[in-house]
Amino acid sequence: MKPVKTIDDLIRDKDLSAEELERHRELIEECRAREVQLKEYSRATRESMRRMTEELDKMNRTAEELWQEAQRLSRRVNGIYLHVAPAPMRKVYH
Repeated sequence: MKPVKTIDDLIRDKDLSAEELERHRELIEECRAREVQLKEYSRATRESMRRMTEELDKMNRTAEELWQEAQRLSRRVNGIYLHVAPAPMRKVYH
C-alpha cells in the first residue's frame, strides 16, 4: 500500500513559494488539523477492531464449548434412552 502523504509532504513536493504558502495558509492549517483528527480516528478504529476481534474470539470459543457440551449431552440422552426404552422398541443389529 502506498504511504499516505501529509500536507507537509505535499508542500515540500510542490516547492511552494512564500507567497503561495501565505495565499493558501488557511487551507494548509485546516489540512493539518484534519490530519490530526484522521490520526486519532485511525487509532480509535484500530483499537475498536482489536477489541471486537477479542470479543469475537471469545464468542467463538464459547460456541465451540457449547457445541461440545451439546454433543456430550446428546450421547448421554441416547444412552439413557437405550436403558429405558421398552424391549420391542430396541433394535439389535448382529
